[in-house]
Amino acid sequence: MSFVGDYSNYQSSDDVATRCNLYFVKNKTVSTALGELSVYPYTPDFTKSACDDEACESHEKGIYQMSDDDGTSYYYRGSVENNYVEFAGLWWRIVRINGDGTIRLIYDGTTSHANGESSTDRYYNTTKFNEEHTDNMYTGYMYTNGEAHGLGTSSIIKQMNDTFYESRLTDYTEYIDTNNGFCGDRSTLNLQSGVGTGTITTYNKGYLRITTSSPTLTCEESNDYFTVNSSSKGNKALTYPIGLITVDEVMLAGHSGGAFDGSYNYQKSSPNSYLTIGQKFWTMTPLGGYNSFNFTSWDTLIASVEENGLINDYSTTVIYAIRPVINLKANLTFTGNGTISSPYKLSE
Repeated sequence: MSFVGDYSNYQSSDDVATRCNLYFVKNKTVSTALGELSVYPYTPDFTKSACDDEACESHEKGIYQMSDDDGTSYYYRGSVENNYVEFAGLWWRIVRINGDGTIRLIYDGTTSHANGESSTDRYYNTTKFNEEHTDNMYTGYMYTNGEAHGLGTSSIIKQMNDTFYESRLTDYTEYIDTNNGFCGDRSTLNLQSGVGTGTITTYNKGYLRITTSSPTLTCEESNDYFTVNSSSKGNKALTYPIGLITVDEVMLAGHSGGAFDGSYNYQKSSPNSYLTIGQKFWTMTPLGGYNSFNFTSWDTLIASVEENGLINDYSTTVIYAIRPVINLKANLTFTGNGTISSPYKLSE
């Protein structure tokens, strides 16, 4: 490691002493199902984008830590190149190792792809989040008319995720964790009566977490933590243990938070992040029902990721890419080192 200091504007003085202190953060080593991993123990600045491209404000690259409901989660950030997994004949990227040791994966194609590579192979399909945008309920991964946290009807995107599981993963269920869930947090900022139902203007807390660059790995409402019936936690409403990435996990991966709203966006792009695929894709995080900037009509809005990595809000009825997310069990063993040439694979 080298350090270069710029003293071009320094003015010396006979009666003033100058001292420069350098501080180095020492990585720690943690034991996981993937082997011994080196982890940065400090918290990054989530107002900054992180990748190897000059468009990013930070060149952080590695594994970091944050608490979740089960302990300490280890998440991959920036232009990492050691989080490739080949599983079920498909390619995935590791989002994080959950607090209970299970491994969260996001779909990345039928073949391997480099960070930031634009490819239609890096998503499963395209879809609306829901068929309608005229009621707050349509921001739900599942929803019920008149309820802020209803579970009566599956969204269009959930139905498509279920189809992916049925067609691609039913032969691999013994390896897929069924206790962890997927947070579609519909908790609200507004305190007035009826928020989250009908056409009452609503801002979900995911909106605040983006604008304040404050991601979390906890899910405030148990009814919004989507799990299968056999799970010991969550709403037990899922048919299959499959979901989507949260906008919080997107920020942890190196996509900056900050001001956004429709075409109004002051975030920095993350063109070389491992999540950037050159296509807009959905997250699972509702943002609310409100008038988005530069638009005159009320709409139901979900957080999504743009082609260059920006986070934004889009109507539930637009058509974007879907990238399924699953969790692998903690007691599995793997070969490989997670690189594109030697991805993690289940041991024979």
